[in-house]
Amino acid sequence: PQTIGKECQLASGSINNVVAIAKIIEVNDESNSQLIHGVPLGEGNKRVLIVRSLVDEAKLPFPIKDEIVIVRDAIGTYVAWPENMIIFSTECKKELPAKSKGLKKRKRTEENDDDDEEDLDMTSLPPTIPPSLKAVCSWAKETLRNGNTIVCNFDEKIFGHASKTFVSKHDINNFVTMKEVSGSCICIYMSYLYGVLKKSKMVDMVGFMDTTDIGSIGCGNPIERSRAIADRLKRAKRGQILLLPYNSGCHWMLTVINAEEDLVYFMDPLKRRLVTGEWKDIVDNGIKIHNAQVKRQGRKATTWKNCAGISEQKTDKDCGYFIRYMKEIVEDKNLNFFSK
Repeated sequence: PQTIGKECQLASGSINNVVAIAKIIEVNDESNSQLIHGVPLGEGNKRVLIVRSLVDEAKLPFPIKDEIVIVRDAIGTYVAWPENMIIFSTECKKELPAKSKGLKKRKRTEENDDDDEEDLDMTSLPPTIPPSLKAVCSWAKETLRNGNTIVCNFDEKIFGHASKTFVSKHDINNFVTMKEVSGSCICIYMSYLYGVLKKSKMVDMVGFMDTTDIGSIGCGNPIERSRAIADRLKRAKRGQILLLPYNSGCHWMLTVINAEEDLVYFMDPLKRRLVTGEWKDIVDNGIKIHNAQVKRQGRKATTWKNCAGISEQKTDKDCGYFIRYMKEIVEDKNLNFFSK
């Protein structure tokens, strides 16, 4: 459609009440089967990326769980928006609220409607970057224009249920330049590692959990996330360990669950000590729910072990790259990762 990638205004309640600036996002999928944050997009709605808030406290028409409910919190996030409340510049000539006047200084045309500010200067990339990664970056620059994304579908054997994710040019550029890694990239990496397990005939030994089921933003309240862990454990093979990359909002950590032994291994490249608080409670409750479901009686409290020997991250953005320890785990046929 001609509207894909175009900057637009989002209205709420009334077509004259503009609350945000956004972009229409293409997902290369049938609109009636699209999911957004695990929920059907719905007929008459469009997937948009909110790029600027005009009315911070305006309510989203479709809140993401109970965690992202207003426009300010949804900046940089894909959300569903009613098509009849989306306005393009050719349809609306009125002044925007004062907060958005700076947009007038930037001329936009039909031919220059893509995110030029996100394009990388390929000649400025460090020589240490592999040629294959540079090729992916060049491909994204030419292909993922105007807000286009690519859809990656995952077989139910990988995460215990069929799922999909969407990768944007921003995701790829961040990965290439060692900035914050998205959950989409990490899910794709786990899909690759599942292939490694298949080749070594270890798929019954190691499993994965989808980051969208457990993250701290847009993945539900703590009880819902505990139930998601319990459901994944229920679908796991007997004796199989599960790898859970967890994002606390701005930081990636790796949790490994061995439900048979009531053991949890924890890897945090920043603090390098055991986690406390919400995430620990979520995991512990998930294991308790699972034990109750399979009628395991008299189980002792779950034991957490800190993998303090992992390397320490050097910047505030490279924690996602330490999820590479999943590769060392899946390549260890004896699963002796904790003793290393």
